[in-house]
Amino acid sequence: MKKIYLVALSFAALSVSGLKAQDTLVYESFNFQSFYDNIMTGFPSGSTPDALWYNYDGDGLSDGSGAGRPGEWFAVLPFSPVDTTNNVALGSNSWFATPALADNWLITPSFTLEAHDTLFWKSAPSQTPRYLDGYKVKLSTTDNDVLSFTTTLFTAAEMTGLGSDTTFSTFTFSSGFVHGQDGTYMDIADQAQMLHNGQLRPFSVPLDAYAGQTVFIAFHHSSFDDNLISIDDFMIRGTNTPSSITESTGDLGLNVFPNPSADQAQVNYNLSAETSVSISIYDVAGKLISVDNKGTQAAGRHFSAINTAAMAQGFYTVCVQTGTSRSTVKLIVK
Repeated sequence: MKKIYLVALSFAALSVSGLKAQDTLVYESFNFQSFYDNIMTGFPSGSTPDALWYNYDGDGLSDGSGAGRPGEWFAVLPFSPVDTTNNVALGSNSWFATPALADNWLITPSFTLEAHDTLFWKSAPSQTPRYLDGYKVKLSTTDNDVLSFTTTLFTAAEMTGLGSDTTFSTFTFSSGFVHGQDGTYMDIADQAQMLHNGQLRPFSVPLDAYAGQTVFIAFHHSSFDDNLISIDDFMIRGTNTPSSITESTGDLGLNVFPNPSADQAQVNYNLSAETSVSISIYDVAGKLISVDNKGTQAAGRHFSAINTAAMAQGFYTVCVQTGTSRSTVKLIVK
């Protein structure tokens, strides 16, 4: 298979950060050397509880890209210039010397969940739709053995058939979410070849059903003969934020994280039907700071980023307005 993109890798040691949101159970940006110093490689221990991350190369196959990529998950620079402020993400390779199925596992430590905890993360393929990589987010309530991850929380699709024109419509994909198919979170890098850099896209999954249980979460990369996938900004965070932080009306399930925020915040909301959407930000005096008109969006969960690094410290109100509903949430910029 002829591949077009090579990706620069980074393993630079970085200083430790004290970032932690007010009601965050865990946050990992993969930016800091301490993460790589403490992660375990090889088959997980199968223990519960376990305070360690595990990084398991289940396929044992050699890289076919010529870039000397490791067999397991490894530090990688973001694929899109949009994500340069994220510094380092975690990547996994499915381009082997002999085409085959990747089988790479990144497994979290154990976490005991509370009511209304939510899993957040970001992911980006090195390219889409051509040779688009897929992966699954899985959960175990027993231990961290790969065979124990019998619950799938989220599936990102991979490309299964090459297209013949410059739209997604002639490509075929496995079941799941197709990165870039909605025209967002990708760079138009090569229109003729349909090789667009993926931008880190935020996702979330509610974990209410596991409240009170100790769980492990795994990112399982299992694409066949594609290229690279990356993940970043892993977080488990409660949605029951204090009343001084959150104020919401309407039925949009609106929340913002992290909150307080120092550099970038993510607005999350749910649409019960197709509708127009706009996101407005007001300062503490009620002055309109910005408006982001999203146009018409389909039913389902949606995400939008706010660059809080460009905002003065203080209190703000984020308002999501649809054709039939209006929800607000307080945001603190620190």
